Amino acid sequence: MSRVWAEESLRLFVACPLPREVERAVAAWQHDELEGRDEVRVSRNPHITLVFLGDVDRRRLPAVTAAIAAVRFAPIAVSFSGPLFLPPRGPARVVALGVDDPSGALRALQRDLALGLAAAGVHKPEKRPYLPHVTVARYRRPGERFSLQNVTVPEYCLDRVVLYSSLLERAGAVHTPIADFPAT
Repeated sequence: MSRVWAEESLRLFVACPLPREVERAVAAWQHDELEGRDEVRVSRNPHITLVFLGDVDRRRLPAVTAAIAAVRFAPIAVSFSGPLFLPPRGPARVVALGVDDPSGALRALQRDLALGLAAAGVHKPEKRPYLPHVTVARYRRPGERFSLQNVTVPEYCLDRVVLYSSLLERAGAVHTPIADFPAT
């Protein structure tokens, strides 16, 4: 990527941030289960990604925010379903916590956002089905799965969507909120 392009574009994604108490519980679980494992780098920005947009021209930002703002949603009750490794087959690249969406509201929100952003011309929906999860670590090189305990967090509520920019740094991605969209 050229420097000029990087200055004219933003690497964007739309996500649900975790409530503070859930964030703290995930951090404690990461410490207990993942710290000291040389094969992975622990993620420090827990969230549930809904739509990854990638590099978007800065001039398209108003269209992005308008498309997100057009999607109305009520608070969504979810819980963790347990640790998982991605991709599901072959060498693992990501350690994640699965998110249980019993009402289907989170999947519906993801679908509505993806369709709205596609209509705005800034996203191409993925062919694979959406898998709600929180990335808790990334492998330094694709590797083997290992045993993990479940995280113990009671059901929690997602009550907002945030548009983030993501800057890739040597120590990991730095996520900066650009716009916040609360549940209605």
